[in-house]
Amino acid sequence: MASPSDRQLEKHIKLSAVDSAHVIFTDHARQRMRQRYINDPMVLDVLRNGVIAPKPEPDMKHTGLKCRMQRYVAGVQVAVVVYVEYPATDLVVVTVIDVKKD
Repeated sequence: MASPSDRQLEKHIKLSAVDSAHVIFTDHARQRMRQRYINDPMVLDVLRNGVIAPKPEPDMKHTGLKCRMQRYVAGVQVAVVVYVEYPATDLVVVTVIDVKKD
């Protein structure tokens, strides 16, 4: 199977995030969310409506890709890094970033 394009990955992430049961948060992501005052609805909004920036990267430890989705939500430019094993629907939130502060 050929690797998906960036646009295919973006669409896959958006469709997968429609059902929040497919979004799994790591402890690290939860910790960063608390530090940066970013909540679950903000993260889900980024995953459902954001854009991939920059280009997805292969993960060194796993077979999937790390994708960074970004969007301006609730007055904050938020980036959410998710681990994707395309075409599986589960998204693992690796970290959450307040782009303007970090």
